[in-house]
Amino acid sequence: MKISMKFIVLMSAILLALSSCTTRYYLVRHAEKLNGTSDSPLSQTGHARAAVLRDTLAGKNISQIFASTYTRTQQTAQPTATANNLELTIYRPDTTAGLIERLKSVGSRNVLVVGHSNTIPEVVHGLCGETVTIADDDYDNLFIVTIKRGWGQTTKTLIKTTYGPPSP
Repeated sequence: MKISMKFIVLMSAILLALSSCTTRYYLVRHAEKLNGTSDSPLSQTGHARAAVLRDTLAGKNISQIFASTYTRTQQTAQPTATANNLELTIYRPDTTAGLIERLKSVGSRNVLVVGHSNTIPEVVHGLCGETVTIADDDYDNLFIVTIKRGWGQTTKTLIKTTYGPPSP
């Protein structure tokens, strides 16, 4: 039986595609809040930033969105959820270790996580081992963690960028 070189190349490409997967996490702190109360909603500026986040992530094929139990994280995530016809997955911010484990199991997907200045750095570190910080008045950070798995190897990368108008 003679097997053509084209068949071998095609089968190799199919096996490579099946054996590798990429997971991309987009991680942000909630947008600007209205006041200092414990469950403050977003300010007008915060709502505008949430719309910019939606626009920034347009075309990124977001398939799941995590937001904490706080109103401000859910309001930050909702425009992106609505644009992608998704429900928010709500998590308790005091269970960051559990959230990290849950995120690690999402498979080959693009995921948005909206959290807080103290939880997003923990999640970034838990996913890729990198250390980031978010100042109390900083709302424009966008951290993108990419994890590629395939052929017995895993590579993790972190991109630190911003979206929307600069924070003060």
